[in-house]
Amino acid sequence: MTQILPYLPGVLILLGLSGFFSGSEAAFFSITPLQRKQLLEQGGTGRLAARLLEDSERLLMGILFWNLAINLAYFSLVSQIALHSAETLRSEAAGVAFSIGGVVLIVVTGEFLPKSIAISFPLAMARAAAIPLAFMLRVVGFALPPLKFVTEISRRIIWPGFRAEAYLELSDLDRAVELSTDEAQLVADEAMLLRNVIQLTGIRVEEWMRPRLQFRMFPPSVQLSDLGGRPTPSGYILVTDAQGKEIEGYIRLAEVTSDKDLKQRIQPVLVIPWCASVADALSQMRDSGRRVAIVVNEYGETIGILTWEDAIEAILQAASSRTAPELSKAEIVPLGTGSWQATGMTKLRRLERVLGRPINRGGSLTIAGALQEQLHRLPEEGDVCELDGLRIEVIKANDRGKILVRIDTQPDPQRPPESVSEAPTS
Repeated sequence: MTQILPYLPGVLILLGLSGFFSGSEAAFFSITPLQRKQLLEQGGTGRLAARLLEDSERLLMGILFWNLAINLAYFSLVSQIALHSAETLRSEAAGVAFSIGGVVLIVVTGEFLPKSIAISFPLAMARAAAIPLAFMLRVVGFALPPLKFVTEISRRIIWPGFRAEAYLELSDLDRAVELSTDEAQLVADEAMLLRNVIQLTGIRVEEWMRPRLQFRMFPPSVQLSDLGGRPTPSGYILVTDAQGKEIEGYIRLAEVTSDKDLKQRIQPVLVIPWCASVADALSQMRDSGRRVAIVVNEYGETIGILTWEDAIEAILQAASSRTAPELSKAEIVPLGTGSWQATGMTKLRRLERVLGRPINRGGSLTIAGALQEQLHRLPEEGDVCELDGLRIEVIKANDRGKILVRIDTQPDPQRPPESVSEAPTS
């Protein structure tokens, strides 16, 4: 047995490393969004751990790479011990016993125990492992891009049409709601909320954002007097850079009590692309703890903002509200059976919800955009267009393109049918 002692330091070191990487994997990937925020607030190693989690795919590949390499080295060493013991003791049973013992040892001390401890104390484990993991990931950084490339190629060759199955279907949610309560109205409300939550993945932020004309920006030296005694349309004070061009931060107006609070309450904004879904934006705002996101186009230009309240509104908004205005911010108001009044910035998706049917909207997102597409100019008062069976008449317009329209599901019987008419010119 004394001849096996030279192998023990290597075995113990490899067991410790295997336990470290297994525990790190369990700790990092069991951290909740709330715990990730706690890591950011704990400074030093906590912030480093949070940064590692930002690129979770790279983190996982690095951990698995090292774990595989360590396990291969461990089993090679155990095989040497088993062969050596079989020769020394002249017993194949001794070799088999050492092999089985080596497997049990790494399963218990290299997998089971460290993962159990890490899951029980994920934050402490993540902070303790952050610096060694960051170093080890840097050591194998050269190997991770090729591994990622091979993985992607394998995925496309083996299962190019593979699609993830939906975790939940609307029918499943509807059935669950029906079984949970006997009150018909409550069932309808809950079903509407669940349906809206799922539909968030199909709504792009450019369809739900506030365009530049619908929010105000202020310089870094903003004071409450600059608001003119009125709340901002978005409910936030949007603070720009020194040049006054790009939004760099925001202040929640409801939390401000004096000018002294302004600079202390400035929070950085989240940046999201125009093509992201409202669900993605809401998830990112929740994870980052930010309540305002600026929406940028493919050129990096700010085209609008999305607030936390706007995203929540997408969930709470009913397809057929029982109160007026039917949709928020009085963007569309019912006038009677089959008639509505709306602003030009009203999203066609919202109009679809009111009508209860899809609209052939082409490439337009708003009512104003649909009219401009037909007229090839800014709409003017008196213009009339037809859109997929709807008669849209401009009843008010200004020189900046803002319009107020009347929408009828049936053409006005006193007017001859027409696709486009223009206001008389003087």
